[in-house]
Amino acid sequence: MAVATEKSIFFHALEIESPAERAAYIEGACDGDEQLLTAVCALLRENDREENPVDRPVGAAWMSTDLVSDDVGVATTRFFPGAMVGPYKLMERIGEGGFGLVFVAQQQAPVRRRVALKIIKPGMESREVLARFEAERQAIALMDHPNIARVFEAGVTETAQPYFVMELVRGVPLNEFCDHHQLNMSERLKLFVTICHAVQHAHQKGIIHRDLKPSNILVTLQDGQPLAKVIDFGVAKAIGQSLTVKTIYTRFASMVGTPAYMSPEQAAMSTDDVDTRSDIYSLGVLLYEVLTGSTPFAPDRLQSAGFDELRRIIRDEDPPRPSTRLSTLNNELASTVAVNRRLDPATLSSAMKRDLDWIVMKAMDKDRNRRYSTAGAMAEDVSRFLNDQPVEARPPSTWYRFSKFARRNKVGLSTASIVACALLLGTAVSVWQAHTAINERDEKEIALEEARAAEQVANAARLELERFNDRLNSTTVLLASGRANADAQRWSEAYQAYTEATGVLPKYFLVWLERGGLNAKLGRWDAAAADFAKAVEIGCPIEQAELSGVPQLLFFAGESAAYDKLSNELRRVEKDDPMAVTMRGQLVGDVTESAAAELADRVEQMLAAMPNPDDSEPNHESDRRRRKYAEMFYGVNLYVAGWAHLRAGNHQRALQRLQESNQASWFGRGIAHPLLAIAHHRTGNAEDAVGSFEQSQALLDRLLDESVSQSKGSPVIPWIDWIEFLLHHREASIVVKGHTPANDPRMQQMERFADERISG
Repeated sequence: MAVATEKSIFFHALEIESPAERAAYIEGACDGDEQLLTAVCALLRENDREENPVDRPVGAAWMSTDLVSDDVGVATTRFFPGAMVGPYKLMERIGEGGFGLVFVAQQQAPVRRRVALKIIKPGMESREVLARFEAERQAIALMDHPNIARVFEAGVTETAQPYFVMELVRGVPLNEFCDHHQLNMSERLKLFVTICHAVQHAHQKGIIHRDLKPSNILVTLQDGQPLAKVIDFGVAKAIGQSLTVKTIYTRFASMVGTPAYMSPEQAAMSTDDVDTRSDIYSLGVLLYEVLTGSTPFAPDRLQSAGFDELRRIIRDEDPPRPSTRLSTLNNELASTVAVNRRLDPATLSSAMKRDLDWIVMKAMDKDRNRRYSTAGAMAEDVSRFLNDQPVEARPPSTWYRFSKFARRNKVGLSTASIVACALLLGTAVSVWQAHTAINERDEKEIALEEARAAEQVANAARLELERFNDRLNSTTVLLASGRANADAQRWSEAYQAYTEATGVLPKYFLVWLERGGLNAKLGRWDAAAADFAKAVEIGCPIEQAELSGVPQLLFFAGESAAYDKLSNELRRVEKDDPMAVTMRGQLVGDVTESAAAELADRVEQMLAAMPNPDDSEPNHESDRRRRKYAEMFYGVNLYVAGWAHLRAGNHQRALQRLQESNQASWFGRGIAHPLLAIAHHRTGNAEDAVGSFEQSQALLDRLLDESVSQSKGSPVIPWIDWIEFLLHHREASIVVKGHTPANDPRMQQMERFADERISG
């Protein structure tokens, strides 16, 4: 093996960007030869020095003559334990990088505390080193996060040597801490999440670390819990800002970072194209090592590889998944890794679930567009795994893997594709022609069978319809005679006849429901209420009463006993299942806010699922009928949603839905005016409340006038909606005007018209 010379060491050192790695290389290459070490350092200083007073460091001359050698052969200066740097007394040297020394220091004033003090090594004060030192100091000063070491102060010694003081972190590298304390998988992942949050904070401040590795993440115990601290922003890069007024020159064809943790874009040595996703890659490598105990690419292999081969490995080779790496460990190493994670060696590889494989490999994807967009997104995915929730990371699709294979094998794949396409095309044409002939034959046979089946169904339906009409006509005559005479006995006879005609046995309360419904349609409220009360008394089911509008009419007519009985039953059903009460049943009675809110949510879901009838124009008569029904149901749902939001206290949403119901085309258009008046009143809009009430009064007058002028017993709208409108108008009058509305003589006139029709 050739002996390293001063020249070869010097030229190789120039290729190393990181000051820390450069210093380590020089010390190893010199192998304890102090004379050779001094000569190489002098050459490097001369290479970095520029012949002008601005770039030449002040005080460099005296520092170069003040160098001595310590007991381990490392160059040091007058900065030793016990020396003072400003108000700080140096206690112990705890670290050394390519261009800096780190000491434990005791601050003397204005407070006494232990800190870490970092100062440039004498003899390393080139313009580039000074600029990187100032950039590191500024980068840390920008950040304020519990998992990032804080800067307390910065200054310059009497000899013009810059230093800065930061938080003293008494910790060990991340991987050593996890193994020494034998953290299990869950504990390691929780600690890793805090590191992701720290990196996310740095990215939000516009700082890319570019050298995330275990030695730059120190972990200590605080109150019995592990606390990680990200340190060493010596090669950090700023986004959209400048960390120093000095120029940092990155040599051509040089890499920044540690190869084992370096992203492919860093290995490509295009520093202008490195963004925050480079740190995401390094976080993926960190997680890989925390879980498996080794980096994706073995450090020995990277160190032995040549420069171009190292870059090729990082940029092109896909590392094995973490679970694969664990399954291929030898017995001794697998046992050590399992013990450090408190696992059984037999289940070591199975402990790495597929989700963790996906998370790690997504962060380490060669294509940075497929990585996590932020460190926070990666932390969220790890948290989802810890909470047994589906993770966002997924393995690359088959098409993605195929596209990468195709790019690597373009020529062979192109030739094979042409041949395959020709064969497939010929086969496809032959199959298509045969398939077309078979389909034509089958379609004719199927069409003939469908025509025969349709004819049979139509004949059967016509016969059934004729029989049904015959039974319905005979039953209608009997029912009509019972209604006209308002005689319960005749009603019983009518239902007996209905039973004989249809074979269905009706229940007796249906007699009173039918007669009550007829009286309600005619506007005979008292008679209808009496019939409904009788139906409730003899056991009318709550569901049937709701659908028939019984609660509304009993409440309006003052049938308190029957209404109370029905209300108690409604509340019992609502307690067991709030959504079991239908929409119309909830429009009367003591509806709780929670039940109203639940009803509002359900109706909103129905509205979201329904297409807006105004979005399409009907082209045929069937389309117009469908649109008419769609408009009706859409308007009803808007009205019910507005009422439910109002009862739930969501007044703004209630106003929106009620106004939309008044604009929709349905039979109850306009009956939302009194509810709008109440909603405006509760939101403090007195003027709008009065306006809506006046519109409600105008609608009431119009409907009453039409009914009286045409000698009708009730308006043209369904009587259940009419009752609800009257109830809500009375409520709005109390809320907005402060009094109940006066009895309108037109109401009595409508009842007289109804009595005349019955008696006639």
